Amino acid sequence: MVNDNCPPMEIRNDMGVRVYMETKKENKNLGSYPLCISVRDFNMELAITNDNTSAGSSGSIKLLDIPSSPAIEEYQSEIITESTQTAIEEGQVYRDKQTVAAAMKHFSVMHKFQFRVKRSSRRSYWLVCVGENCKWHFKATSINDSAMFKIRSFNRQHTCSLMDETFIQRKRTAYVVGSMVIPKYYDPKTVYTPKDIQTDMLFEHGVNLSYMQAWRAKEKALQFLRGNPADSYSKLSKYFYILNETYPGSVVKLEKTADECFLYAFVALCTSISGWQHCRPVVVVDGTFLKSVYRGIMLTASTMDAAGTILPLAYAVVDSENDASWKWFFEQFKQAYGERLSMCVVSDRNESILKETSIVYPTLLLHVAYLDKYKVKIQEGSSTIA
Repeated sequence: MVNDNCPPMEIRNDMGVRVYMETKKENKNLGSYPLCISVRDFNMELAITNDNTSAGSSGSIKLLDIPSSPAIEEYQSEIITESTQTAIEEGQVYRDKQTVAAAMKHFSVMHKFQFRVKRSSRRSYWLVCVGENCKWHFKATSINDSAMFKIRSFNRQHTCSLMDETFIQRKRTAYVVGSMVIPKYYDPKTVYTPKDIQTDMLFEHGVNLSYMQAWRAKEKALQFLRGNPADSYSKLSKYFYILNETYPGSVVKLEKTADECFLYAFVALCTSISGWQHCRPVVVVDGTFLKSVYRGIMLTASTMDAAGTILPLAYAVVDSENDASWKWFFEQFKQAYGERLSMCVVSDRNESILKETSIVYPTLLLHVAYLDKYKVKIQEGSSTIA
């Protein structure tokens, strides 16, 4: 297995060999900086004869036999990179410890049993059965202190009776099943419900899961792919910094509570700010609820450009649609876009919008239009308002 991002390194002399050896010491992954050797025929007997002739009786040549390294023989094994390996055998070589651990979790689901980690370190991974006095065990260690792991010992015979009941009761079931159904959620548009997980696990693996276990497995799979929603809030400051560096002139604001918890977030990109000057001075604002774990409300502002298409101006994430959140939104919007002559704000019947626009934009007269007084009927080929 060779990594594609490793630049070629041509070795021509002893210095090149030393540089290569130092590079390999820093990166012990077999796929990084592989050694590719060009072979050509060479007449050793003729070379020895010529050297003896030129050196005379004072010179001597010794030929040494270099034994093969056990590490080289281990590297000749096929390196397993998939965690869904079905056949686990002694002597197998895995890409890293994480792949071995994931493969064993998958293996435990296939055979409906549970294990516990007896010892785990950077160089070793030792598993035993959860059953008392059971002889089932699994040992894998790293190869010459590299990232790769080789299975040294594996006794697959159970001498206990803790099988199906133990498997379905362990909390780790959601983690294992979740890692198995990750490919089902690669496409965000895919609908794969906990009921589907129950059906597939029973049909494909003979494992009967409860609905709650299947639901937890789905949540684990989504967490593996998209991360923990709680952790994403702590990354907002870095994200806003990168946003400002990437799009200079943008207006991004992050509001926190007194105890440093998330409260509001506002984003107006520089492209929208520059395009606003060439659009009609009409702003449509609205709010919609979010379906994430922590809920919240998204406030949006948009307009229509000269081509008749919608131009997003700004958006914000707040706790709810109230006076404080709408006031904060309009304050940030005014800072980003200013105030134009004959500017009009279009919205629904939300009282907070009417109240706060009159505070933030006191010079605007008829600044709110209620669209929901009218019923819009859209027919094929035409649109009418009744």
